[in-house]
Amino acid sequence: MKQLSYLLACLALPVFLAGCHKKSDETTSTGYTVEVILKNVPFRTNEFLRIPYSLKTWEWKKTGMRLKQINILNDADKTIIQTLDSLHLPKVLMYPFPPNPIMPWDKINNYYFSIQLPIPLDQQPPARISHELILRDTIHNTDVKVECGVYMPDYSATPLAIASPVKGTRWLFFNQSTNDYHFTTLIFAGGIIGTGERFAFDNGQLDENFNEFYSGNPAVNSSYFCYGDTLYAIASGVVVACRDTMIENDGNLRNHVDFNMPIDYAGNYIIIDIGNHHYAMYAHCVKNSFLITMGDSVTEGQPIARLGNSGNSDSPHLHFQIGDGQDFFMSNGLPFVLKKFTRIGSYQDPTPIPPVDYFNMMNEQTVVMSFE
Repeated sequence: MKQLSYLLACLALPVFLAGCHKKSDETTSTGYTVEVILKNVPFRTNEFLRIPYSLKTWEWKKTGMRLKQINILNDADKTIIQTLDSLHLPKVLMYPFPPNPIMPWDKINNYYFSIQLPIPLDQQPPARISHELILRDTIHNTDVKVECGVYMPDYSATPLAIASPVKGTRWLFFNQSTNDYHFTTLIFAGGIIGTGERFAFDNGQLDENFNEFYSGNPAVNSSYFCYGDTLYAIASGVVVACRDTMIENDGNLRNHVDFNMPIDYAGNYIIIDIGNHHYAMYAHCVKNSFLITMGDSVTEGQPIARLGNSGNSDSPHLHFQIGDGQDFFMSNGLPFVLKKFTRIGSYQDPTPIPPVDYFNMMNEQTVVMSFE
């Protein structure tokens, strides 16, 4: 649930390939413990098999260290699959957190960060992954390498396949196939870790040059190409929660964000129980636009609401996610793929390409798409 311009920052995260290193284990002889947690189902995009997980570590800053680099290894031969250097390290979550009177945070005694490891589709994915953390000991002015975090991804599991919540052309879905926001959002409250937004996407519709999300005054909702577009049920199910009474923000002004409870961040929202402990969540809808109500049964492809700009939204867009419960933030966010999308171009690149259909995949962030 963030501004569309955030995409530019997300697109700056590169993948680096390098050589090989020596054997590692769950912990090293130094006693610094690192545990792989939040192991999610790998999912395919049009370019990569993405392997998502998080790590829990000791509080290295308290020992005078700072994190310089993360090497992710194929544990079989110790070749480096990906290096995250000082400019591209994942967000590290640590206590104390910024104050939030609506959602008080727990005190934690570890550091946490999340990784979405991209493996090109034409490469064999590693059976085992391990890690090297390179830290600078600022007390002794030396580098410390911590070999840690062995992980065996479950490639037998299949992510949920859904229909698109929007139809039409020139759509961009972003903030999901990335090692950044929303993926790094972990909420520590009530003794659990909430990951509701972990695989959420935001979207917007582009002009014919695949460059701009609006034309005219950015402080006016109707300037945005996507504003008021119909939203559709991504699967058949039952509406278990909804609200369409919250006033919308005006364009990019964020001028109606006086929240009293966590769900207010979602603005006008719909939650659909689509079975098997999967809940589809739509946020930021237009006020009084709902075509459904609580308890209604819906079918895949049924119109349900209109795309808007309510809640924690910097401009009109849909925030969409799937979780294992109805809580927007404290449920477990689940990966998913689109049953079908047609690639028609790339963000900020007007070069025409022949349309290409993709099935049971998610998109990388620069992909401009059409949906039937």
